[in-house]
Amino acid sequence: MVDALEPKDQVRLLQYLVPRLAEAMLSGEPGRADAAGAWREFRRVGERLAATSNGESLTRAISEMRR
Repeated sequence: MVDALEPKDQVRLLQYLVPRLAEAMLSGEPGRADAAGAWREFRRVGERLAATSNGESLTRAISEMRR
């Protein structure tokens, strides 16, 4: 499903997910194994985005969106 999104929408998805993943990781609640799986998926998606990138880094794309 993520592959069907335009690059800008993929970045927006990451922008949406990052705070929620960080909150889940820092909450200390049960389900940390689920959070670890979410982080693995996050990294996998980030690596795929980087591999199909137009040369722009993910960090730069997110920074540009925030402006």
